[in-house]
Amino acid sequence: MKLGMEELAYIKVVENMTKARVKDCVVSDGELIIVVQEGDMGLAIGRNGDHINQVREKIGKKISIIEFSPDMEKFTRNLFNPAVLTKISMEDGVLTLKAKDEKRIIGKNGKRINRAKELLNRHFGVKDIIIESGE
Repeated sequence: MKLGMEELAYIKVVENMTKARVKDCVVSDGELIIVVQEGDMGLAIGRNGDHINQVREKIGKKISIIEFSPDMEKFTRNLFNPAVLTKISMEDGVLTLKAKDEKRIIGKNGKRINRAKELLNRHFGVKDIIIESGE
């Protein structure tokens, strides 16, 4: 995984302002997606959201924070929270998700699913995601 100068600069700002350890950073459509080390979510957000709000003001972008986990299933659940995933399985690099509310998984204009594909590919080698209806 290679990060550009822009991502590295954002990581430095987030780490300095929040003391959370940042594992990854993606800039997409004017939004900053920050992946923090497992256990650092509270540091990143801060009391009453103080830390994340200060970072948001400083960089002027919408920010999403996701807690990393070395367990792919847990990280996948973190990526799609608050959507409820009833099944997660992987075969040959294809991740299959079963959820009651597919719209929450896909997100507006496919934004959420595309962000998840990128991060799951970077950290777990996921090539594609298939969504099954959970009805």
